[in-house]
Amino acid sequence: MAEATAREDDAPVDHRLRLSEVKLKRATPSMGPLSEPIDRIRREWTFITALTQTEDRKQGAITLGIGMAAFLLGSMSGEVFSGGDPTTTGLTTVSGAAYVQTLASLAGWIWFAVRLWTTYPVMRVHALTMFVSWGMLFFAQLLFHVENPNFPLEVTVSQLSFGGLLSVVAVFMLYMLSTAVRETRDLHVEENHLHEDVRKMTEEMEEHSLYGWAALFVLWGIVVIINAWSGAHFVSDRFADRWGVLTLHVLTAPLVLGGLLIVAWFPQRMLGQHAKVRTRAAHLAEQSSAPDANVLEGDLSCPSCGAKSEDLERRDGEVFVRCMNTDCDGWGKLDGTCDACSTPTASRLTCVSCGLNTTVNDYLVSKEAW
Repeated sequence: MAEATAREDDAPVDHRLRLSEVKLKRATPSMGPLSEPIDRIRREWTFITALTQTEDRKQGAITLGIGMAAFLLGSMSGEVFSGGDPTTTGLTTVSGAAYVQTLASLAGWIWFAVRLWTTYPVMRVHALTMFVSWGMLFFAQLLFHVENPNFPLEVTVSQLSFGGLLSVVAVFMLYMLSTAVRETRDLHVEENHLHEDVRKMTEEMEEHSLYGWAALFVLWGIVVIINAWSGAHFVSDRFADRWGVLTLHVLTAPLVLGGLLIVAWFPQRMLGQHAKVRTRAAHLAEQSSAPDANVLEGDLSCPSCGAKSEDLERRDGEVFVRCMNTDCDGWGKLDGTCDACSTPTASRLTCVSCGLNTTVNDYLVSKEAW
């Protein structure tokens, strides 16, 4: 595996690792048109690895450990190994030890979901979407195996109805997740890295590339399907002797859980703690639904560090912006002109405390990160 030329946590405070600085030690052997995409994925995966810091790894390891404990408590049960009692139904009919183990597994999954919610505030809803989609795909595989324990062998169209619908819903949810991340990235670059030179904007878009993230996301989805199928395939056999698929089910679990954490962490790392991951349509709808709300909310402070802006004032419910003309001390209404020199008021401000350059509207809205 190639390594980055430098790790971000080893870099000085005034320098942070950029994607353009990551180089591969060895290029992929010639494979025709596949060589370039593979090298690009390798380089961006190396970049993602180099960005992880000690605290990220620590929090991820704790969450992964909780998820694996919950998974193993639910999968390594005596009731599962024995195939269950065909003459009884319901959770209360299992043995006492298995019942306690099931409750412990449920508690572990709840704890895992809470960890997702608190550790990844920017991606909290989308991380839970991935978690729920995994469960939906697993339940879909159970439905596939109800009528055909050897699924997908000898499958018929009638056996795909309910499970197929559930799978389509899960895949659609994941697709909307990827769309929201991609379009939020586009908005982030347009608002925070705006430049009159198109080449500079193109470079910034490349620096915020999601190519490697998207490849990881697709790979995660494939592993989820394998994990769900192997688990359902094992329990569908009444004699419970398909030990190979059970082994596959257990071995793919850390890949599913670890991949979920990485997929949720990287957009948060790229966009910052104050981002709001959503589609462009949702962003525009929120802006147009309440045009006066932005004026009434917020305290005119920097959305990053919270420092009060000296270039903004609120007068009688309206926001005024200091004129950016060096020869003028006037003020003008937001999206208007200076009362003294008629210069158009600025639409972007640079915070004197932290240096963040962002739109004036970001100073007017609530500072909730999610």
